[in-house]
Amino acid sequence: MSCSSALCRARPGWRRPDLRIRWAALFLVAAVSLTACGNQAVNELDDYRQRVARVLDADAGQRSAVPRVGRYATVHNRLPTPHSSLNLLQLLSLDRCAIGQSVATKNSALGKVAADSQSLLTELALLRDGPACVALLNDGNPELAAKLAAALAAKDDARLRYWWNAWTTGKEWQQFIASAAQTLDWDDAQPAHAQNTLAALDFALLTGSQIQARQWPGADATEQHLQQLLLGESIGRWLASQSLLTGVLNDVANMLEQRQAGRPLCPVGRKTPQAEILQNVLIRRYAARVQPYLSQTDKLGKALLERIEGMAQLAGETPPAFNDWLAQVRLAHAEFSAANLRHVHAWQTTLRACGLMPGSD
Repeated sequence: MSCSSALCRARPGWRRPDLRIRWAALFLVAAVSLTACGNQAVNELDDYRQRVARVLDADAGQRSAVPRVGRYATVHNRLPTPHSSLNLLQLLSLDRCAIGQSVATKNSALGKVAADSQSLLTELALLRDGPACVALLNDGNPELAAKLAAALAAKDDARLRYWWNAWTTGKEWQQFIASAAQTLDWDDAQPAHAQNTLAALDFALLTGSQIQARQWPGADATEQHLQQLLLGESIGRWLASQSLLTGVLNDVANMLEQRQAGRPLCPVGRKTPQAEILQNVLIRRYAARVQPYLSQTDKLGKALLERIEGMAQLAGETPPAFNDWLAQVRLAHAEFSAANLRHVHAWQTTLRACGLMPGSD
């Protein structure tokens, strides 16, 4: 149903009690339709499909629905971390150390329920200041010094797990990959949310590299960058646009292929008025409107995928749930690329048969 239909217009209230339930249901349908009416990407791509179908005398039918990558609980992203063996009595011996406050914070009631992104600060402080504390304790309490050294060694081995958990286990990452996200905006070549998201992921990679090199960076900006992931929903929006494009590209390719195989536009290999109209659709709708959006979507997707894969590679180990999700993302991107190539080839074949491809006779 188009936005010009009665369903997409505001309706006056109805007074008859026996119609209240019926019209309440109708307004719910209208709300869903208004959402579709307001999605320019959906409207533009449907218009492209329908224009091609009209020229080819084909049945456009319903747009092919390509399932999005499923959402999952990011709690399954968590990697296990060492459990500290220092008890509260032993904490009293650490008062002279810089890590005393960090250990006390970690063992407090709030510290035990802190988000992984907040715990990262404490863990980095322990790793940064711990060796000096071990050296200080060696003279007076060698047993505690050895126990602290062992705890720090375990934390050092798990240092990238703390970093990984900080980025991928919270509500921010959950929203970042939301499967119900809207598509990318149609006429926004450089969306601000994408720029902020890429900057946040670059920050994650930078701090992860520093932690890997035992440089113990200050991570107080982590929360700010995580908020950018939450607000942008950029993975979810990219995947939404990609699935929409995949369906439309395959739909158009299918119509072109079927027409060429059954009833070619140019049976004698020369252009016809109908073929010239089809070429006009390619130039004015696809090249001028669809292709820029397609390029924007693909560019963002490749940038996001490069950074996500970089994080996984830096971590060195990732949970099975994340691996499954990433495999689905890669498959969806491969299907989009295949649909894009099929679409281009279908156009080339059709126009070449009509002598309308550059260089054709």
